[in-house]
Amino acid sequence: MPIRKLSNGKYRVDISLGIDPITGKRRRKTKIANSSKEAEEIYYSTRRDYHNGNLPSSLKKSYSFTELTERFLAIKKREVKPTTYRTIENIVNSRILPYFKNSTIKWITHHDIFKYREELQKDNLKHSYINKVMSYVTGIFDLAIEENLLSEHPTKKLKNLSDIEENIKFWTPEQFQKFITIFDDNKYKDFFKKTYYTFAYFTGVRMGEQLALEWKDFNKYTNEIKINKTLTKIKQGNDFLVTSPKTSSSYRSIIVNKKLSSLLKEWKVQQKEELEKYGIEQTDKTRIFKFNHRTPDRTYLSEFIKHACEKYNLDIPPINIHALRHSHVSLLINSGEDIYIISQRLGHKSTSTTYDIYGHLFPNRQKELANRLDDLF
Repeated sequence: MPIRKLSNGKYRVDISLGIDPITGKRRRKTKIANSSKEAEEIYYSTRRDYHNGNLPSSLKKSYSFTELTERFLAIKKREVKPTTYRTIENIVNSRILPYFKNSTIKWITHHDIFKYREELQKDNLKHSYINKVMSYVTGIFDLAIEENLLSEHPTKKLKNLSDIEENIKFWTPEQFQKFITIFDDNKYKDFFKKTYYTFAYFTGVRMGEQLALEWKDFNKYTNEIKINKTLTKIKQGNDFLVTSPKTSSSYRSIIVNKKLSSLLKEWKVQQKEELEKYGIEQTDKTRIFKFNHRTPDRTYLSEFIKHACEKYNLDIPPINIHALRHSHVSLLINSGEDIYIISQRLGHKSTSTTYDIYGHLFPNRQKELANRLDDLF
């Protein structure tokens, strides 16, 4: 026990009270007692108060919100994937810190938290995004509670905003056909775009997963594509960091249709010839959607759709790259495909995830059920 008798007959009590969440150093409290019994009482009562959240006022330092947030980010950096951390860091630095940067942790109230969320709502942000931002605010205060910097959680009365059904945009096969006819197969750059967008529409593969694909991931005999990695937005040298897919269920194999398979084979021939001009040898490790010596620009690939719709007066709604994934789901649903197969193809954890996102796209089965019941009479 950290109790030591002093030369004057009194007792020194040295009490450890955990790690300071900001400095990372151990917090200690020292007291002097007149007797051994009093020293033990001081030791146990102080430790008890600490574990019950009643931290001695002398240890409740007025940490700033910025200091605690730095600690929160440092912990997250060790716990999550680089891509996830990048998202958290961006949200914290752009959405949370600017509002609370001059605040002291212990003075932030429930009212302040609700007021902050109202400010987010004024920006017309999606409820799902606001809920994500607030989850990080909660995480920061979770750390404060864990370290006994606060006795009451200022976000405990906060409930998630109700999900508002998003108007998922997608293209019908006819609309996609209008778009794809703008490309000239005799132009290398056009053929690259045609292959890229056609692959996205007929597979529903996420953008990062698509850009990470290598030729070894494509079996030209079985028309099978293996999804086992994703290209992130994080720069690493002259390229972008490649990591494991979004979730464990994102590891999957999908079969592409024969026409898409033929398009990929034709693209491989053209790519080989073009890359040789840059002194680049095409190998099994060459990325399928590599246009030249650089990695394709995500923003350009997404923005091009909008510009093309306007430039060529296509009379179809402009969508972004991710909406091609939605378009693929709509295509499968309208083809009568089973929800389980759709979920597997998308790399969702379960069919419930697919229903949560795309449930409103499924046709109403009530009439079909009523008709079947009629047949029983």
